[in-house]
Amino acid sequence: MSKRINAILKYIEKDDIVLDVGCDMALLGIELAKKEKFSCASDLRKNIIESAIKKVESLNLKKFIEFYVSDGLKNINNPKINTLVLAGMGAHLIINIIDESKLKYNKIITISNNDHYVLRKYMTGNGYKIEKEEIIFEKDKFYNLIVFVKGKEKYSEEDLIIGVNHQNILLLNKKNEYIVNKYKKILNNIIPEKDRKRIERLIKIFEVKR
Repeated sequence: MSKRINAILKYIEKDDIVLDVGCDMALLGIELAKKEKFSCASDLRKNIIESAIKKVESLNLKKFIEFYVSDGLKNINNPKINTLVLAGMGAHLIINIIDESKLKYNKIITISNNDHYVLRKYMTGNGYKIEKEEIIFEKDKFYNLIVFVKGKEKYSEEDLIIGVNHQNILLLNKKNEYIVNKYKKILNNIIPEKDRKRIERLIKIFEVKR
């Protein structure tokens, strides 16, 4: 089982009815089904869903997973679903999928490796608050899992940049150190003054040990 799947499982609770958007081979759904927990899985590509169904059938787990072919959430109106998982995609695609949905979900679990500030700002401005975050390091990349739940809370600019309630401080600091080194390399190049000032400000934020 991948570290990302394992991390997601930690934040799925007893009463959560999960929809895994962009499910690929329904790996998350299979792990939930092994625990006799029902979930839904969707993907844009019909052939992927067909392959996932065959895999699930071979494991005798089909009764625990409901499949959809859908572009994001466009073809999904199941009112029982209360938890979304949006992993393996960029922050802007996650935002587009949520923005196009007519339904509101109690919990949204995201994993993206980019633009977390943009994602946090959008979600906290649209009826959600940040419950927990966790950094995952897998295949030489840092991923940021964020659990959003319905609610309202005020966040500082620094909160939206770094995140809040991180569950793995050691990996958070390692990720921030990686970001600082990347930004310092950028400063070695000739860049516009306004970009230089912005990057210098970000470096100061990311350099602080949590």
